[in-house]
Amino acid sequence: MLRPVLGWVLDQFAQSRPRARRIGVKAIWQWVGAHGGLSILIFLWLLGFAYAVRKFSFGVIWESDYLNYWFAPRAVRAGINPYDVAAYQHYGLSIFPKAYPPQFNFTYPPHSLFLFWPLSYLPAFVSWLAWCVVSLGFFWLAARRVLPAGLPSFIAVLTPATMLCLNFGQTSLIAGGLFLLAAGGSWVAAGLLTFKPQLGFLAAPLLLLKGRKPVLIAIATTIVLVILSQLIFGGWKDFFEHASGYQAAQIFDEEKKNTWYIIGTTPAMGYGRLGMVIYMIVATIVLVRNFNVWTAATATFLISPYGFHYDMSVVTVGFVILLYSYWDRMSLWQRLVASLVFLAPVIVQFGTWWIPPITLLGLFIQTQYFPGAQLAWKDGRFALTQINQSEPGS
Repeated sequence: MLRPVLGWVLDQFAQSRPRARRIGVKAIWQWVGAHGGLSILIFLWLLGFAYAVRKFSFGVIWESDYLNYWFAPRAVRAGINPYDVAAYQHYGLSIFPKAYPPQFNFTYPPHSLFLFWPLSYLPAFVSWLAWCVVSLGFFWLAARRVLPAGLPSFIAVLTPATMLCLNFGQTSLIAGGLFLLAAGGSWVAAGLLTFKPQLGFLAAPLLLLKGRKPVLIAIATTIVLVILSQLIFGGWKDFFEHASGYQAAQIFDEEKKNTWYIIGTTPAMGYGRLGMVIYMIVATIVLVRNFNVWTAATATFLISPYGFHYDMSVVTVGFVILLYSYWDRMSLWQRLVASLVFLAPVIVQFGTWWIPPITLLGLFIQTQYFPGAQLAWKDGRFALTQINQSEPGS
């Protein structure tokens, strides 16, 4: 993987010095000086990629998060309610007796089964590999539409968060791609994104910026999905009971704190309920100063009750674009904070407490540069005004 990256860098040097016969230290230094933002991004990407590769491994499926996406549809076909924890775990252990019982925990709403159902017919490991390929391809297609010209897509897409998501077999790349499409005005994507509401709840106001009609259609799409899933799968009542009871308790479960402390990236994970409320209020105040796809993605991890390092792919794309597009305008401390947010999925291994303050500072910096809509009190009422409309570098 590193060989094509180094080849691309050398090609850039060669193009900038077409008459040079060899690339020396001086030429490399000149290129770095002329491409400050891109240079630091390559450095950060190499750091993050090295960490992710060191952690990356495809083990047995019963140790991965993908287990439940593959297994829940099979349980439904066998007549097992995936929201009945005891019955679901008992059935899971009958198939995978070496598995850790709490690993069998299906947390997604019933309409998510439409997404998981097709691949559940494949053998477990084949299904997992197919899921990774489809997820990465979908996220890349969604992300490349919003990348500025000249920014290599691998830097924005293959971030540490993306690699961790693939390793865990998680759903965040699908959710991230839907989030980007919804922000672009896709009511279908907004409706589908309701399968992971803790990451997609700000997609609705983003869609509202495009007009009321897309929001109404997205709501109608969601209602149709809910009705169809209830008719086909059932389980909505059980899902809400599971989410408000068993799953909610997991977030503040003392026995799980050691795990949350090294993968959780939201305030609730490290600072508890009071910390969650404080960060939520402050983040909301900052967010209304400049509401756009990137500030919304970042604020999600300050407002949502839970989120993990593998969920941050859209956030890291936003900070890649920030560093690439606004490097020359940014002060040294802003560059440093933006770089740290990009590496947040790595930094969290040193403690979840570092991530919320870094992310909050990063959110503030994003509001200073990205174009967006500001909610302000004007002429006796709230109104949206457009800010930061100038092009990067102007």
